[in-house]
Amino acid sequence: MIQALVLDYGGVLSLPQPANWYQAVGLRLGVAADVFHAAYWQHRQAYDAGLPAEEYWTRVLATLGRSAQAADVATLVESDVASWTRYRDEVWDVARSFRRLGGRIGFLSNGVPEVMARIRAERQLETCFDAVIVSCEVGVAKPDSRIYQMCLARLGVDVDRTLFVDDRVENLQGAARLGMRTLYFVSEGTIKELIELTSVPTDSTR
Repeated sequence: MIQALVLDYGGVLSLPQPANWYQAVGLRLGVAADVFHAAYWQHRQAYDAGLPAEEYWTRVLATLGRSAQAADVATLVESDVASWTRYRDEVWDVARSFRRLGGRIGFLSNGVPEVMARIRAERQLETCFDAVIVSCEVGVAKPDSRIYQMCLARLGVDVDRTLFVDDRVENLQGAARLGMRTLYFVSEGTIKELIELTSVPTDSTR
């Protein structure tokens, strides 16, 4: 029986970035999609852990052999935020249903301030989740064990009765090392499995 459901944001509570996003931004910057993709993710862990947006994009652009102009950075930030804020409402519904059954709900994401500001403006996170843990706000990112421990402590639940859902294998492995149960979100079909796993009332008290 699951006491708590901990959900990743990007790719789980949200849809993946649009398939053509890297191509579109790469074209604007004069580089191929795969070149931009590599530079984008090369520095993302530092951004997730609290590196300021201007410095992150300066590093990305430097990797691409370009200098950072303020207008370019502002445009890139806005485009980046838009790419991460298309919500997968079916998973939000699962979270709400599980919470009504007595379960505890956690939001555990590697995220950046600009994206989180948009999410918080559009979704009432603190009223939907019992714990909201975001890498840029706590200074540590998945799969570092400390970020999972923060979430578990705030939820106040048993680690082996907590289900963690993520779309990245390395993040699932980090949770599993602590004893959390895990579910790999690989497609829309995963939602059906998630519903089955969370449809049983829990004995958790809130």
